[in-house]
Amino acid sequence: MAEGTPTSAPSVAGKEGEDALAEDFLNVIDGSVQDCHDEVRVVLTSQQELQKALHRLGGEVQKVFQRLPRTEMTKTTSKIPVLRRRCQRLGVKVKEIQDRLARISVIAEQIPSQPAASS
Repeated sequence: MAEGTPTSAPSVAGKEGEDALAEDFLNVIDGSVQDCHDEVRVVLTSQQELQKALHRLGGEVQKVFQRLPRTEMTKTTSKIPVLRRRCQRLGVKVKEIQDRLARISVIAEQIPSQPAASS
């Protein structure tokens, strides 16, 4: 074999190292994406429960508001719709984050984790 002729052994070892590194990287990314997705799901559930509670509270406040003079309750109850809108916006943002994480997960799944071994 000539001195300048490359052998296939170093390229095979280099390829295996790259494959192992890529697989390790994908494992870390997949785990991180799943952990983040789980946390976002918990937050979304919490936001939905909060929205339901605020809705019920709004109904109760309306009942009280109808029984009391308007001047006493106006300042206090005026904050409830603002809080409800904020919670709804947070819910939308959480949904957007979940959608992005789902797209990242799909992309990560499409990346081959380990190429077929060649003989």
